[in-house]
Amino acid sequence: MKKSNNKNVIRLSRTARLNSAFIIFGIILLYVVASVIKSFSKDPITTYKVTSSNINNNISATGIALRNENEVTSGKSGYLIYFVRDGDKVKKNSPICTVDETGNVINAIKQAGESDEGNALFTHADYANIRNSIDSYKSTYTNESFYNIYNFKSEIESKVMDLSSQVMMQQINSGGAAISSTLQNIKANESGVVSYYTDGYEKKTPETLSDEDFNQTNYKKTSLKTGDIMSAGSTVFKMTADENWHIVCQITNEQAKTLQEESKLRFTVNNGPNEIKSQFSLLPKGENTYLVMPLNKYMVDYINDRFLNIEIILNKFDGLKVPNSAIIEKETYKIPKNYIQEDEESAVKTIKVKRFDENSTSTDASETEVELIVYKTDEDYYYVSKDSFKDTDILLTGKGNKEVPSLSLERDKITGVYLANAGIASFTEIEVIKSQDEFTIINDDGHLKEFDNVVLDASDVYDNQTLF
Repeated sequence: MKKSNNKNVIRLSRTARLNSAFIIFGIILLYVVASVIKSFSKDPITTYKVTSSNINNNISATGIALRNENEVTSGKSGYLIYFVRDGDKVKKNSPICTVDETGNVINAIKQAGESDEGNALFTHADYANIRNSIDSYKSTYTNESFYNIYNFKSEIESKVMDLSSQVMMQQINSGGAAISSTLQNIKANESGVVSYYTDGYEKKTPETLSDEDFNQTNYKKTSLKTGDIMSAGSTVFKMTADENWHIVCQITNEQAKTLQEESKLRFTVNNGPNEIKSQFSLLPKGENTYLVMPLNKYMVDYINDRFLNIEIILNKFDGLKVPNSAIIEKETYKIPKNYIQEDEESAVKTIKVKRFDENSTSTDASETEVELIVYKTDEDYYYVSKDSFKDTDILLTGKGNKEVPSLSLERDKITGVYLANAGIASFTEIEVIKSQDEFTIINDDGHLKEFDNVVLDASDVYDNQTLF
C-alpha cells in the first residue's frame, strides 16, 4: 500500500492549540464587553402604552342664582314663630309667621314641649303618620339608594313642621285676646315660594353684579328660624313669586369666544344627572365675561342656593390617547404606483434611480435601485419617506425609463407615531382628533390600537431603528 503524503500537514502542539482557543475566546469576550458598554452608553428608549380616553371642552364655572325675591319685614320687635317650612309654595294671604312681642307664647310652647304633658301636643295619629314614613323608608333602603336619605329627611321635616305649626296655632288661639294683642301675624302678600334667609343679593341683577360678588370667602348668609329675636323693620322671610330667574357665571374672555359659536347651551347644576338647556347672552366685564342664562323652571329646586356649580357641556372627543411628544410630522413624496416595482414574495417596493456621486467632479451618474420606506398608500400613490432620495436623484420610471427629477415630485405631510411593538421603530400614520395639554386624542381607525406600544419621544429615533 502506498503511504499517504502528510508533508503538507502541520501538527500543532497541545500548548499552541490552547493558546489559539484563548485568543478566540478573548476576542469574543471583548466583543461582548464592548457591546454591553455601548448599550449602557446609549440613552434608553422609553415607550408608552396606548389607552382609550376622551377629551372634552366643557367649561366649569361658579354661577350665581338671581331670582325675583321680595323681602317681607316685621312691623314689631319680638320672637319669630314660623308656620311654613322653608322652600314651600304658599298661596296669597297664607299665614307664614308670627312675631311674639313678649315672648310669652314661644316660652309657653317650649315649656309644654318639655313637660310631661308635652307628648300630648301631638295626637296618636300624628305620631303614626311620622312612624309610617320612617318604616316605609327603612323597608326600601339599599346602599345604592342612600342618596334618597336627603329626600326622606326633607319629607320628615315637612311633616314635623306642619304638625308643629298646627300646635303653635292652637296654643296661640287658646291664649285669648290678651295673647293675641302681643302678636303680629304676617301673611304672604303674594303666591310663591317662601325662604328664610338673607344675603344681600336679593336686588342684584346681571348688570349690577361685580367680580367681588363671585368671591365666596366674603359671602354672608343670615338664616332665619323660629325663636330668633327680630327688631321692627327686619326681614322675616322672602317671597319668590315666579319661576323666572337667571344663572350668571363668570368666565374668561377666551371661553366667551368659544361660546360665541353656540346658539344654545347645555349644562348641569351641582353635578346633577340632568342636563338643562337654555338661551344665553354674554356680558363683557373688563378682564372677564359674564355668561347670563335665563330660565323659567327649576327655580324652586335651588331656592336656598345662591352659588351653583355649573358645567357647560360642549364637544366630547373619544379615541386613543397618546402623549404629544410621541407625535411627529413627516414630509413625504407622493409617487405614482406605476413608477414603482414590488417584489411579490417580500412586498418590498423599489424604484430605479440615476444617482450622481457627490464626491466626484464628474457629471456621470450611475443607475441604482432604491428600496423605499412607504408610510401609506391610496388608490393612485405611494407616500414614501423623503429620506429615500437625494435632491439630485433622477427617477427612472416606466418601461422607457422616463426621467423624473426627485425634486419635481409632489409632496405631502403625514402625522404619525413610531410603533414599537416588534422592537423596531415603525412609523404609523394617525389621525388627530383633539389635542389638550400634554396629550392628544387620535382616531381609533385600526392603524394604531389600544395597548400598542409607541416611542414616547419621537425625536429620539429614526425609521426602522432597532429599539432593544
